Amino acid sequence: MKNLIGDSPAMRRLRNTLPLVAAAQVGVLLRGEPGTGKESLARAIHAASAQRSGPFVTFACTGAPPEAFARTLGQLPSGPAVLYLDEVGELNAEEQARLLFAIAGQDGAVAPAPLRIIAATSQDLDGLVRQGRFRRDLDLRLCVVPLEVPPLRERLLDLPALTAQFIAQAAQRHRLEPVRLKPSAERLLRRYLWPGNLRELANLCERLVILLPGTEIGPENLPSEILRGTPPSEQALGIALPPHGIDLNDLEAELIRQALSLSGGNKSRAARLLGLTRDTLLYRLQKHLIVG
Repeated sequence: MKNLIGDSPAMRRLRNTLPLVAAAQVGVLLRGEPGTGKESLARAIHAASAQRSGPFVTFACTGAPPEAFARTLGQLPSGPAVLYLDEVGELNAEEQARLLFAIAGQDGAVAPAPLRIIAATSQDLDGLVRQGRFRRDLDLRLCVVPLEVPPLRERLLDLPALTAQFIAQAAQRHRLEPVRLKPSAERLLRRYLWPGNLRELANLCERLVILLPGTEIGPENLPSEILRGTPPSEQALGIALPPHGIDLNDLEAELIRQALSLSGGNKSRAARLLGLTRDTLLYRLQKHLIVG
């Protein structure tokens, strides 16, 4: 679990769940925004499983050339193997059928058994199923155990440890002196929303190491988007506290109902609209006795 850095509540939940998921030889679906570290979590699951001595094969479903997926399945080594599928919602109908056969073991020539699939997606697979763009039977096999991978903005407690790791890795990779962050720079990093998640943070750390090796980083060295990324004003949010006050519980319940309405009842999408994990949304649905 060395790749699962951080002590935020979201990461503690993932670490507590990981041994149970690793021990169960079932399909795992990792859901989360791009750049959140889904592949690192998949590798951690593999490393903690009984199949850890077998290969961990990755396939990027986005933009793959024709027949690449069939070739990957056909070249899987004999014996236990884990196939990690990044952005599984991008598979076309033929590829989905091939994958279903591989999982179900209906065609021994397609892929050797036993094969464990760990799939990842930033899309709403339930919505793709309703639109007829993704097979429901395949979705059910992939999503035996769903795990929500939180965005970086929900685990800012982990930011110092993550930043230190990415700086150290970049310094070692390029054989340069690591940079050091001034407290003023660290504060700006904590106030930024990180739309690119871990990938964006890693890229920033590598850029700083390459351009400013061995130096102390202040706000003047940070990109303009981070300098602008201060908490939005109440005018930008369109929210103002009325003179008579509000009931926060009622407000939270109403926002949840609006998110469910906008998402057509899809809880994963509603959670993303609210900036929550799906588990957190489910807890708050119970808290407010909302039937989603």
